[in-house]
Amino acid sequence: MKIFNYLFLAGALLATASCENDMEKLTYQSGEAQAAVLDTPAQTSLVLDSRNADDVALELTWSKPDFGYSAIVTNNVELDLAANNFSSPRIIASGSSTTTTHSVTVADLNSTIISLLADNGIEEDFSAREYQVRIASSISADAETLYSNVLTLTITPYSMDIQYPSLDVVGINGNWDFASSQKIFSPKDDGIYSAMVYFGGNTEWKLAASSWDADKNWGGAPEAEAASTVLTPGGLNIPATTYTHTTYIVTFDRATATLQMSQGRDFWGVIGVNGKWEANDDIEMTYEAASDSNEGHNLTATVEVTNGDTFKIRPDHAWDGELNTGNITFEGDVTTNDGDSNFKFADGNGTYTIKWYFNKVEQKLVVTKN
Repeated sequence: MKIFNYLFLAGALLATASCENDMEKLTYQSGEAQAAVLDTPAQTSLVLDSRNADDVALELTWSKPDFGYSAIVTNNVELDLAANNFSSPRIIASGSSTTTTHSVTVADLNSTIISLLADNGIEEDFSAREYQVRIASSISADAETLYSNVLTLTITPYSMDIQYPSLDVVGINGNWDFASSQKIFSPKDDGIYSAMVYFGGNTEWKLAASSWDADKNWGGAPEAEAASTVLTPGGLNIPATTYTHTTYIVTFDRATATLQMSQGRDFWGVIGVNGKWEANDDIEMTYEAASDSNEGHNLTATVEVTNGDTFKIRPDHAWDGELNTGNITFEGDVTTNDGDSNFKFADGNGTYTIKWYFNKVEQKLVVTKN
């Protein structure tokens, strides 16, 4: 028995020594490790343009980091304002040790920069700024992170609207062009798209993902005014007689192809101008398509203010669904009226143009004195 114990102890010691030797071979030696090296891109000064949202804005390439032995490495591409010294960077890509390149689209880079600016309390300022990019390579939470060289880029972002995933509502008023169509949006990028859409009545239409591929457009023949229906990939145009109201909230679940149509309205008007608040005092708003001279699809009205300078916007001459200072963003020659939720023309009497940009993730009202 003693002989057996001695033999067991000797074997255990040998096994322990062997494990220790193996661990020593795998121990991370920071002095021997080499960080990734970022190549300088062809362009280091970028002016982003929403019209090129799907184009590649930045092509990054780098050499593999070396931790001194074979290990699973995570490479994060970090972006921050140059003045921050990477105190709170945004990660624009993440990959394994086999990844040595990443292409960043205009839309993705712009969205990241808008979020980064917001993180730093900077809003509605889209001037050129210096940003820095680096690769952060790590093998575990316990090991030291290796950082590549730092690239400095000058980038000018566009717009104050983050570019959300969207689908096209095509066919309205005979417009089958993806680029100029109204959209429905997925703010959470979860496959659920929704927005208010102006149909104008008597128009056939479809949903599409900027493609006529059979699995990227949806149609069908729902029952008249169906609140919920399942569309068919590559199906026929939805008939003009199916949904006959002027505007709807259109919601689509791409995973199940389920269409929901709600809040059908026939009329939108400005009420209250010159103190007129009676049932039929609404000034009708008309549809204006997106163009170079505006900020997108909108409902608009031009009003002459002579005596009484507050107003609201409401559907179908009713208060259910009204727009007021408490439920929509507004800007321009308009302010909040003291004591209530009415809009107030900021510069007194005169002619004003009101534009309601309804086909957005965050709707907006813009008032301009002519």
